[in-house]
Amino acid sequence: MNHITIAGRLVEDPVRKEANGSVVTSFRIASGRSGSKSGRLWIDVDTWGRLAGTCHQHLAKGRHVLVGGRLSQKEWADAATGEKRTRFLVVARDVDFLLSGGAED
Repeated sequence: MNHITIAGRLVEDPVRKEANGSVVTSFRIASGRSGSKSGRLWIDVDTWGRLAGTCHQHLAKGRHVLVGGRLSQKEWADAATGEKRTRFLVVARDVDFLLSGGAED
């Protein structure tokens, strides 16, 4: 079973795109201890379909969310150098919009 749940705060506004005949909204969250860059994780999140529309409409930079989904890995070759690159992201099944405030802000 591949499932991840993570809470964090959006570090930028979400971006909505058309891809593979569907809608995808992508955003990045920061999760972990505030005030400590070494204790922070920056996690990319993709949402699809109806969830993508809801996230694009209601989320903005600074919003606190709880994301549940599956961990995915993307690999590609850098166009300039030909080096292999890897990116991990969460493909969200659920996004809960949380109230501001809390220990992980």
